[in-house]
Amino acid sequence: MTEGTKSVLFGCHSIIHSYYVIRAWKYLYNRYPKFWQIVCILLHDIGHVGLDYLKYENQKKIHWVLGAQISQMLFGRKAFLFCAGHTKDSGYNINSQFKKADKYSSVIASNLWLKWNYKVEDFGRPFVPNQWKKKVLENLNNDKDNHELYLELIEETTNEKSK
Repeated sequence: MTEGTKSVLFGCHSIIHSYYVIRAWKYLYNRYPKFWQIVCILLHDIGHVGLDYLKYENQKKIHWVLGAQISQMLFGRKAFLFCAGHTKDSGYNINSQFKKADKYSSVIASNLWLKWNYKVEDFGRPFVPNQWKKKVLENLNNDKDNHELYLELIEETTNEKSK
């Protein structure tokens, strides 16, 4: 089974992640997303299915397409742009509220769920949930996606252990 399929079914891109994105949206914007936005949030990472996004960086860059296309079929161009806006790889994330909520979802996620993701997806790298949350919070308002932040954290913790 590919990394992306495991991730969507059981891990960090599953419906539980979407739940945390909705909670993050409520926390950040003092309201819940509209119905069509909730559907987009549920679909936004579905494109990970079939991808080995940790092994092959180019695969991570296209994960947004399927969710954005389905969103457009359901709700039109605004939904495509909204869904695509969760990642800079799409080129559509100028001032995206969705991207910020997507990032912040990692901050409010339970440590138990974050540890579960690590175990299920077998990243084979060191991981400490509180370090992860701190890194995301420090980078909440910049252009880096959580995937980039995760790879940076892995590199940092690997370098610390080798010293």
